[in-house]
Amino acid sequence: MNATQHDWNPMESSTAGARCRNCGTHVTQQFARVFGDNGDVVHGCPSCTTYREMQSGGHLPGD
Repeated sequence: MNATQHDWNPMESSTAGARCRNCGTHVTQQFARVFGDNGDVVHGCPSCTTYREMQSGGHLPGD
């Protein structure tokens, strides 16, 4: 396997980083890992969703 391993920095931010699918707000990769779906895709962030919804998974799309 010749893949380059990148060090993960939870506070790192980039302009090409994760964005909320609902409102487009930039979120950190750490936020995406915690509150995103299984693919680290964020469907709701603090700008457009309550923390209660994010903790319960109410912001994630249904099947």
